[in-house]
Amino acid sequence: MRLAALFASIALALASLQPLLAADKVTLRLGDVKGERFAALKASGELNNLPYDLKLTAFDSGAPVQEALNAGALDVGFTGDLPFLFVYAAGAPVKAVGAWQNNPDSIALLTRPDAGIHRLQDLKGKQIAVNRGGWGHYLLLGLLERAGLTPQDVTLRFLGPVDGRAALTSGAVAAWAPWEPYIATSTAIDGTVRVPDGGGKGIMSGYSYALARNEALQDAGKREAIADLLARLAKAQIWAQHHPQEFAGVLSQTLNMPPAITRSWIDDARIRPLVFDTHLIATLQKSADFFHRYQVLPKQVDVSQAFDFSLSAAANRIAQHAPGDKS
Repeated sequence: MRLAALFASIALALASLQPLLAADKVTLRLGDVKGERFAALKASGELNNLPYDLKLTAFDSGAPVQEALNAGALDVGFTGDLPFLFVYAAGAPVKAVGAWQNNPDSIALLTRPDAGIHRLQDLKGKQIAVNRGGWGHYLLLGLLERAGLTPQDVTLRFLGPVDGRAALTSGAVAAWAPWEPYIATSTAIDGTVRVPDGGGKGIMSGYSYALARNEALQDAGKREAIADLLARLAKAQIWAQHHPQEFAGVLSQTLNMPPAITRSWIDDARIRPLVFDTHLIATLQKSADFFHRYQVLPKQVDVSQAFDFSLSAAANRIAQHAPGDKS
């Protein structure tokens, strides 16, 4: 009887602890662009048995992810390198903690077949839609250099991806500089085409970052959760590389997009995890200097303190085994 009473008292004590333990469970607030990373995490099984809660918000582009991070509405955000550059330059309390790469040619200049743009030099005198301070803006400036033109030779229309697509299809602009999945959607549905030699290879890094607010990085529980999430993301991205057909189907269902478009998207983007180390500093610094030269960034920015490499060890071990060019 005494033993039974002892077991009963232990069970009662454990039961009383459960609400306390549940209350102490870490919650990570995550923001993603179009949700493809989150879809890969879910489809690959990497979200199973999480030791923390993960709350997702999906956005159309990187800028609103940055805004939400800066406002304290997110702990972690997934976005391109250039949106990060601008908020870091503005003093936002965020650091890059992980990285992956899109095929640079999955950022490209599109036009309509009837717009009269058959080579980059044909851009002269045209109106072109880009997202201010983002991948499209950077690409267009690089393409103008490639063509021997200057920004004064064209008229830039600063539009987000949804409005940029509408402007191109309506004829309000002659070209638009999007990325995937907007390229796959526009070419398949709107009949737009890539401008010859108008891809990002040789101009864009194609890098994207996982960003974390400084407050989250100062919280031991959230640090542990972020490091775990980075490792799971790297595994999920490798899974997606090895299961393109299945992943395209998941994206189709998750984002309510035709499977032919999601397959074109992932075939073009070829997303792979990167080893997150100090070599990334020079790449982001090059982008900062380029944008400053064109006065897109109003001041010179030193990005050497924009990274926190302390959470990436597990993810780096996984990224070393990712298919693709390791350069």
